[in-house]
Amino acid sequence: MVRYAMRGGLTSWFRRLTIGQKLVLSSSVMLAVLAFSLAAILIYLVRINSYVDRHQRITVPAIITAATMQRETLELNLIYHVFLERKSSDGLEDTLDRLNAHAAAINRSLELYRTTHAARTHPILYRMLTDHHQTALADQEDAAIRRIESAIETLTANWKTYLSAARATRPGSRSPAQQADRLIGELTDGLDQLADAHVRIDMEMKREGDLLVSRARGVALALVALLALVITATYALFNKQIAQPLTHLATTADRVARQDLSASFDLWPSKDEVGMLSASLVAMLATLRERTRALERKTKELEAFTYSVAHDLKAPLREIEGFSSLLERKFGRTMDPTASGYAAKIHASSLQMIALIDALLRYSRLERQTLPRVRVDLRALVHAVVSDRLQSAPFPAPTVTVDLPAAEIPGDPAAIRQAVVNLLDNALKFSRGDVPPEICIGGTVTAHEYVLWIKDNGIGFDSKETERIFGLFERLHAPSEFEGTGVGLAIVKLVMEKHGGRVWAESSPGKGSVFYLAFPMKDVP
Repeated sequence: MVRYAMRGGLTSWFRRLTIGQKLVLSSSVMLAVLAFSLAAILIYLVRINSYVDRHQRITVPAIITAATMQRETLELNLIYHVFLERKSSDGLEDTLDRLNAHAAAINRSLELYRTTHAARTHPILYRMLTDHHQTALADQEDAAIRRIESAIETLTANWKTYLSAARATRPGSRSPAQQADRLIGELTDGLDQLADAHVRIDMEMKREGDLLVSRARGVALALVALLALVITATYALFNKQIAQPLTHLATTADRVARQDLSASFDLWPSKDEVGMLSASLVAMLATLRERTRALERKTKELEAFTYSVAHDLKAPLREIEGFSSLLERKFGRTMDPTASGYAAKIHASSLQMIALIDALLRYSRLERQTLPRVRVDLRALVHAVVSDRLQSAPFPAPTVTVDLPAAEIPGDPAAIRQAVVNLLDNALKFSRGDVPPEICIGGTVTAHEYVLWIKDNGIGFDSKETERIFGLFERLHAPSEFEGTGVGLAIVKLVMEKHGGRVWAESSPGKGSVFYLAFPMKDVP
């Protein structure tokens, strides 16, 4: 229970940290593990370096020193037996000097060995032998040193006696020589024992070196595994605490951006930025749903009001239009010019009002309509529109040139047709004048868009009015100059927005206009 309580408390504490604090904490843990790893590796490198140093400074020179003493002993033994083989006692003093010189060299080497290379003179080396349970090698080394020291001391003190007695001894009686040979043998055996002890000590040092390398390798692997574990745990923690909730929030936000208000944000238990963001998004989504419902209610009410007003207005307007027309037919000849003008104006205004209401209804219907998406052959659609509109075009007949690339776009044929009809009617309307109307319809296809343009040689307009002309009920000319409701270009803009496309215009007064429609080649969700 205590363990679970500690784990829960640690988790709760971690969740209260900010993302920056979590990053600092994780980085600190990784840096601490890395520093510990480097320190451990450095310690083992120092120990390995110390081992190499001891091997180079103690073991190898010790074996060389022992070998030097063995060589000196061989020289001493050779000089002694060469003297014995001579028939005369000539050169006794010279032989003594040479024997004493070799004995002194052995003593010096032995003293160097005792003070510099012996295992007991080096605490670290002796501790290694103790750890390996090989202290007998140090005892063997000490015994060999004492044996060598005793033999060389006895020989040095009795060389002259041995040489003189050996010359004076009768043939076949070799007692002094045998005693000297025995001491030389003791010296040789002691040196062999010393060399053997240190060779075995060297083997133990090599074993220690192998152990150090093996331990260093194991420590390095363990530290690498620990660092990998820390990195993996950090990645898993951040993936669970940050990446996954952010991905979920981003996916849900994308659904909400696509108007899918059924999506939901789960409150994140952490108190960091992710938790604050999820809480804010939950509140935002609740507010958005409430306002959407309110907007839908208002929209339905407005639609009902619009239809009611439109239908209620159209009935009396049609009566006004009908009665004004009847007045003109029945009483046109008997009415005075002023009354006749009033009746004509009432008739024209009622027709204008009916057309405006119809245009407004079309715009309202298109705005709330979800357009179906099929593959539309834009070139065939434009040819059909041109052929249809030219039949009812006023005199003089306009010249219309169509040069469109063959391609299909995703969209609603009826809505696209309405946009093209409105632009073509605009071009025909504003091209009436002294110059014969000329309209050119062209287009280009890229990997992403199909751009269609309609160019005319009409009156044009100021480029500063480009944005304004696509507004609802926006007109640049009085109704007395050019007929229209001010809704046609607004419908074109609405159609392009519903297709995920673009619409813009280029013009200057007296130089005609060019209207562009850019349709995406791929369907837009």
